Amino acid sequence: MAAVQPLRSGISALPEQRPIIEIGGLEKRFATRSGDIVNALTKVDLTIRENEFVSVVGPSGCGKTTLLRILAGLERASSGVVRCDGTEIAGPRPDVGVVFQQATLLPWNTVLSNVMLPAQLKHDKSAEAVAQAERLLAFMGLRDFAQKYPFELSGGMQQRVAICRALMRNPRILLMDEPFGALDAMTRESMNMELMRVWSEERKTVVFITHSIPEAVLLGDRVVVMSPRPGRISEVIDVDLGRPRTLHTMATPRFGELCDRIRAIFGAQSMTATSL
Repeated sequence: MAAVQPLRSGISALPEQRPIIEIGGLEKRFATRSGDIVNALTKVDLTIRENEFVSVVGPSGCGKTTLLRILAGLERASSGVVRCDGTEIAGPRPDVGVVFQQATLLPWNTVLSNVMLPAQLKHDKSAEAVAQAERLLAFMGLRDFAQKYPFELSGGMQQRVAICRALMRNPRILLMDEPFGALDAMTRESMNMELMRVWSEERKTVVFITHSIPEAVLLGDRVVVMSPRPGRISEVIDVDLGRPRTLHTMATPRFGELCDRIRAIFGAQSMTATSL
């Protein structure tokens, strides 16, 4: 198992929290149409604690999204163990919400109906479900847009709706696959602040996939750094920055040191790959 490497003596992220996700010896292999076998993930070991915010960063094609899909129960591991609350993940779970790279809203539904979709799939159109959807929209600053359609919203607002939809079932775990990657820089920063507010107030366990090193450090209690394919964990880094964090946190020397350390890991990976 990749050891958590504290950057300063005595630092350990959330030691009092109990494990909620346990990954041991995870391997994922895909068969191509030509019959070749592609190793997407190999020897992945990781424990994620309850209410922890874990960022996962790595190069394109390293298996980040595959890892998240396995945690979501949308893919099965080829070998190894993946457990949630001590139970093997064998399919989608009601206590897990997922936010994808694109908002994937139904264009013919209003914002409120899109948020209501998880309840509607269970044939729940009760007043309580409607009230929950309206509360989430208000929480995300979208109260006045409940009867709008997705095409009437900006990209950032559409992603807020997607987050509301993921929170509709009040999941304990929120899995996010580069949800802000398609947004412009200013909107992305705003969404980072919004997500930290949601996490601090709702106290979910979050696994957040990103290509952005600064984003990973700003958001995470820990940053999981993955290697090129076959993806494995190169290092797990504690982010010893206080909370609450703001955009001003990115200007601090310690923030720069953490980002530089992750860049150095990627640099060493590139040198290793070139020498092979």
